[in-house]
Amino acid sequence: MEFGTQPEKPLICLLGQSALDRRAYRLLLRMELRHEVAVEADFAPTSVWAAMRTRPALVLVDADVASAEIVEAVQMIARLRPETAILVLSAAVEPRQVQAWGTCPISGYVVKDGGLEDLRAALKAVLAGGRFFSDGVRAALRSGQAGRDGKPKLSRRETELLPLLAVGLTLREAASKMTISYKTADSYRTSLLRKLGLRDRIQLVRYAIRQRIVEP
Repeated sequence: MEFGTQPEKPLICLLGQSALDRRAYRLLLRMELRHEVAVEADFAPTSVWAAMRTRPALVLVDADVASAEIVEAVQMIARLRPETAILVLSAAVEPRQVQAWGTCPISGYVVKDGGLEDLRAALKAVLAGGRFFSDGVRAALRSGQAGRDGKPKLSRRETELLPLLAVGLTLREAASKMTISYKTADSYRTSLLRKLGLRDRIQLVRYAIRQRIVEP
């Protein structure tokens, strides 16, 4: 580097579902933390792919829930740019919520309630090649990694129900096939969707096809 030149700043990518929230964090990073966001995107695969073409040093992920779409986006980043650090910024603090991030190769996790100093410390650590996790989340992440082993940990009945719903059976038909009541099947379905971070049957079918549980 020539004398008198400024060190090149790391390229930062901001991922978030809401354009308004992304704008707010872009301004926060610029005004308070002296970091510029070079590119921003939502969690759609095409958006993530386009953002990764910029070869960012860091991806800041703004997400309060580790839904299937968001987890897939984070895992896609790791596949496309394994050298890129990933820092999650989330409001989730309950162990069950945090565990959902256990399958993601992240370098840090900042709880939004931790304030600006936590985010400042996280950016400094992660951009230097280190790691940063807000108090109380590391154990939950380890639990998620151990319990999931790359996949959500479903009960035997939830595992049995998943392919039945994915191939098009109604909940009542699936309950009959499993020889359980409709009410019990409904509770299994609710738990199943929650654990997988899915909203409805359409997302469940897509998940089952991606995981090769059923044929397309």
